[in-house]
Amino acid sequence: MIRTSDKNYVRTITLNDPATLNSMTEEMANALLNALRGAVADEQIRAVLLTSTGKFFSAGGNLKTFMNQEGPLDDYVNKVIEDTYNPLAEYMMAMPIPVVSAINGPAIGAGVGLALNADIVLAAKSAYFSLPFVPKLGVVPDMGCSWLVTRGLNYNQALALFLTGDALTAEDAARTGMIWKCIDDIELMSEASTLAENLAKLSPAAIRRTKEALRSACQSSFNTQLKLEQQLQTASFGGKALKEGLSSFKERREADFIAHGDE
Repeated sequence: MIRTSDKNYVRTITLNDPATLNSMTEEMANALLNALRGAVADEQIRAVLLTSTGKFFSAGGNLKTFMNQEGPLDDYVNKVIEDTYNPLAEYMMAMPIPVVSAINGPAIGAGVGLALNADIVLAAKSAYFSLPFVPKLGVVPDMGCSWLVTRGLNYNQALALFLTGDALTAEDAARTGMIWKCIDDIELMSEASTLAENLAKLSPAAIRRTKEALRSACQSSFNTQLKLEQQLQTASFGGKALKEGLSSFKERREADFIAHGDE
C-alpha cells in the first residue's frame, strides 16, 4: 500500500494501491502518516518525495468504505476525520523537512488535499485536479482542500471549482499558481527527484524556520510577521549554517550544508 526508497538523503514515499486508484482509506492514511514520521525520525533523510503508482495520483476517499458502514455515517466520518485524516494533514503541514509531491496522474477530492499539502507540487501534463465534493456527493471539501485551494487560487476561482466539479488541468494549475510546475509526463520523476535532492542539500534549520515564517504569514499581521522574522533570523545568525554560507562565499564554492551547518 505504501512503498519507500532512499537516495541522496531523500525518501521517496509512493502510494502503491493502483487497483483502487490509490484511494484514501484509514489504512492508507495511517500507513502514509507512519511513513512520513519515519522519514522525519531518520537523521539521514533531509527531504521527502511523495508520488504514486498507476494512472492516478489518488482518486480521493474510497466510497466503498462509507457505503459499507452499518452505523450512522455522520458519527463515522466525524471520528475518522478526527482520528485519521486531520492528523495526517496537520503532520504534513508541520513537517520540519521539505516535501515535494510529484503528481503523476489525476488527483480527485481528498487526493487534491494530499497533493497540495506538500511544500512544492509538480504535476505531469496529463494530471488534473478535480473536487467533486459538492456536485457529486452533496458534501463539503475536507483534507484541507478548502484552505489549500483557496490560498493557491483565490476565493472566486476556488468556489467555482468546488461548486462545478470541473477539472483543473495541471497546466492551468501551474499558470494560476496553485502548483509550482507542470512537467512533461516522461520527465516528471526525474525533475521531482532532482528538486528533492537539491532541497536535501540546504540547511535544515533554514528550511524549518522559513516554513514556520510562511505558515505564520498566512494569518499574521505585518507587524507580527516582522517580529517573527526577527526572532527566526536571530536564531539563524547564531547557527552553523550561516558560518558555512559565509565560508563558501569567501572561498567561492558551493555551500555544503550536509557536512556543516545543520542548525
